[in-house]
Amino acid sequence: MQFDLYIESGPQHKRTWVYVPGLPGCQAFGPTTDEAIENTRDAIRERLEFLRRHGEKPPDPEPIELHVADHAIERKLLGFGQLVIAPDREPLTPDEASRQLRWAEWSREELVAAARVQLLPLTESPPTGGRSAAAILSHVAESEWSYASSTLGTLPGASATMAAIAGAGNEPWTALAAERASLMARLQAMSGAELTLLIEREGKPPRTARRMLRRMLEHEWEHILELRARLQPGRSGLGGKSAG
Repeated sequence: MQFDLYIESGPQHKRTWVYVPGLPGCQAFGPTTDEAIENTRDAIRERLEFLRRHGEKPPDPEPIELHVADHAIERKLLGFGQLVIAPDREPLTPDEASRQLRWAEWSREELVAAARVQLLPLTESPPTGGRSAAAILSHVAESEWSYASSTLGTLPGASATMAAIAGAGNEPWTALAAERASLMARLQAMSGAELTLLIEREGKPPRTARRMLRRMLEHEWEHILELRARLQPGRSGLGGKSAG
């Protein structure tokens, strides 16, 4: 099965990121372009296994064929989804939106599960460095509201919602569930006009529902893998230390 890859390499990050928009949520990175592309094979397999765990039956992708559709090399901070990719401009159909929102629900289940089994208290940062698990949960919530509000307009109650999660310490589950329920209600109510929205911005990624959901899924999946990697010394998500 062939997968189109959209790649961004940033000198300041000294790494390469790979996005696979044909499999929303799938991405990989590496210290070099070749390593990042090679890491993508396992990222695709891992993402497909995620779908199988939740009852979907994606086709067997083997042998996996990778096609570089675009590769951006610019002197700025890349690797945070700043690459403008052609598929993001395509209208999102109601069926696609419904499916990807279902994936988002499964993804949140796995994020919470990974956080609950951490070996350290949620508010304690790992000795190797990086955010605490509690900070990661807050970060994911803040980021997805940012993706949604930048595309659909300001979501009411953002400050109070984020404060509730940040202030919950080692027990963020109720606040996190309330945050996601509020966001999902808004996303599930997207109108036809919002699904096909396209706002071009010079020098910046376009604002579209497709890009919004892609980045939400990619970002949460990145931090699921980061939390899981902390339970397996020597293993890191997405082919390297998380940067998002």
